[in-house]
Amino acid sequence: MYFVYKKNPTTLLSFYLVISIIILNFNLNPTIKAVRDFLFYMIISPYSKANFTISSVSNLGVNIRELIDVHKQVLELKNKNQELLHDLVRLKTLEIENGRMSELLKYKRKTPIKTTIARIIATPPQQYYKTIIIDKGLDDGLSENRAVYGFYKERFGIVGQLITVEKEYSQVLVITNRISKIPARVLSTNVDGIIVGRETNELEMMWIPTDADIKIGDEVVSSPASEIFPAGVSIGRIVSISESGHLLFKSAKVIPTIPTFQLTDVFIE
Repeated sequence: MYFVYKKNPTTLLSFYLVISIIILNFNLNPTIKAVRDFLFYMIISPYSKANFTISSVSNLGVNIRELIDVHKQVLELKNKNQELLHDLVRLKTLEIENGRMSELLKYKRKTPIKTTIARIIATPPQQYYKTIIIDKGLDDGLSENRAVYGFYKERFGIVGQLITVEKEYSQVLVITNRISKIPARVLSTNVDGIIVGRETNELEMMWIPTDADIKIGDEVVSSPASEIFPAGVSIGRIVSISESGHLLFKSAKVIPTIPTFQLTDVFIE
């Protein structure tokens, strides 16, 4: 019967309808009623399945559209989240920058010397312990041989001096450079000597009289003999002393007060 239905469903449906109408006009005993119900089932069943299939296909289309809409919403939310993340990073950067500037201005107010704040923009690898580059130059009123200072852990000290000044940037000769020589004094005894760079994290104080009463931990500052740095600015602390034995002078190793390569900013006098 299913084969006939597939071949000519209109003819079969018409046949079922005629038989059903005829049967409906008679008083039905249980046997006839069962036949009628069977015919109704045969008529309705194929179309019910077809309707169910059509409905399912229709619902599938709705579901696909809903999934597409949800996917679009998810993408929009991701984009918004990305924008919020970028805004958060920008705000955090501004917060850090404001904090840095507030700290620098606080240090500047503590400094008895009139200074200009400059940002360290480069530390050439081949020039480590030799020079740094800052973001201020001729346009900012700078000139060569100006003193450069730094703040580190609430301490103010000498970083070096300007040696090359261009329009928008300058090069700083740091005190750890071998060619750097600063007249210095041991603060506790007023013993004078010369601070020389060794291109390491230590300096050397030379030409200290052999009989000078110096000791480990003594602070070394700039001497009044310096032509670039005012007297009394911190340079470092003595960490070891080398006795020459037969010469008139001895030397001392000095750790700088300001570890230049941990700074982000400097102060130009």
